[in-house]
Amino acid sequence: MGVLEISRFAIMQIQEGPPVCPMGRIGKYADSHHVRPEVRENATVAGISEILPSGEESYSSPNPLATMLSVHARLGVRRYLVNASSSAPLAKRALLPKTVFQYRAISSQQIFNLQDLANAKDLPSLPAAPEPTLSIDELAAAGESVLGELGLLSWWKPSSYFRIGLEAVHVHLDVPWWASIVMATVALRLLLIHVPIMSQKLQAKQSMYKKEISEFRDRIDDARREGNNLLVQQVFLEQRDFMKSKDIRLGRQFFILLANGGVFATQFFAIKKMVEASYPGLSTGGALWFQDLTLADPYYALPLISAATMAIVTRVGIEVGTSTDQMPPTMRLGMLYGLPVIIFVVSSQFSSALCVYWCTSNLMSLIYAGAFKNEAIRKLFSIPPVVKHPVVAQQKNAFAEVMDKWRQSKSAQPSLSKIKEQDAQRFKKAGRGKPVVKS
Repeated sequence: MGVLEISRFAIMQIQEGPPVCPMGRIGKYADSHHVRPEVRENATVAGISEILPSGEESYSSPNPLATMLSVHARLGVRRYLVNASSSAPLAKRALLPKTVFQYRAISSQQIFNLQDLANAKDLPSLPAAPEPTLSIDELAAAGESVLGELGLLSWWKPSSYFRIGLEAVHVHLDVPWWASIVMATVALRLLLIHVPIMSQKLQAKQSMYKKEISEFRDRIDDARREGNNLLVQQVFLEQRDFMKSKDIRLGRQFFILLANGGVFATQFFAIKKMVEASYPGLSTGGALWFQDLTLADPYYALPLISAATMAIVTRVGIEVGTSTDQMPPTMRLGMLYGLPVIIFVVSSQFSSALCVYWCTSNLMSLIYAGAFKNEAIRKLFSIPPVVKHPVVAQQKNAFAEVMDKWRQSKSAQPSLSKIKEQDAQRFKKAGRGKPVVKS
């Protein structure tokens, strides 16, 4: 309201002619328009003489009280007067005295009054300086969680919750990081004990009907060698009906593989991200020859242990829901020999923290496999016994069995469908060839 009142008074000064007594006119205008005292004082000390005609006596006071009128108020007066002088009719505009606004006799220093800006009362106070915060290393040393500061927390990722548990074990139990990884892995595997129990039940049921399942597999192989796809589909349907009648569901085996894969991925990515984020303490939280958990094992001992334990776990079938004896020859060869080699090559490039987790997880699987051989434990969890069948000679060596299958496929007679396909290709080639010209 102060800016508008001062502006209205200033424009009246211009329209009514040259001021004779600006001080008296200010008081007269203030009395007739009920201007507040503080506005009246501001109008007097704000340099109203700036709008007076050229050559008139200036009544602007160099008094420091001139700074009471804010910069915004001065600019408002200037803007209001410029608009009024430019929008007035031509007749009245000719009568208007020449003001400073018409030939720019005012500087930016007079507008903003920079020399007295520090003494103005309407300036906001300076913001307070932010309080110093602790670094990530200091927070970790004080036992505080630094997962949020490192960007390792996300409500929708299971790996974030495993990191919380891993950090809680390290902080509250005051154990080194390698022991924290071992303890957290063991605790999670114990919580998910239902998965290996389901795997053992499925393996026991398949062992009861191993002979029938092997016969179905042999019939399917023979039909494929003959190229009789219709017979292959027929044998598949017979095998499905047989397994359904014996309550052997392959969907359970898929669920076991999916559950084990999900648990592995959760722990793997949880530890991997902590290593990549340089979590405080991991570089000195190792033991023996692997003191730095963020680096790979320089002696390749942990990768070798991981590969060896995985080979044993695959052979007993605790993780896949079936033993290698019940697998096809090619799959058995890959699981027994190919998978351990791949694990050794891959784990040798990973950090020691991941290798510690991998070794611990495989050792827990071996402990489960040994515990489930106990009849008392199997009765406790209602696991049926595994039926042992005589070992077939050709199943003793996976390499020999795979080579025999390959030789049989090469020496087998072509199937009827294969012969028809070859005849069709010869007929098509002969039809597109050049005609034979008799000489």
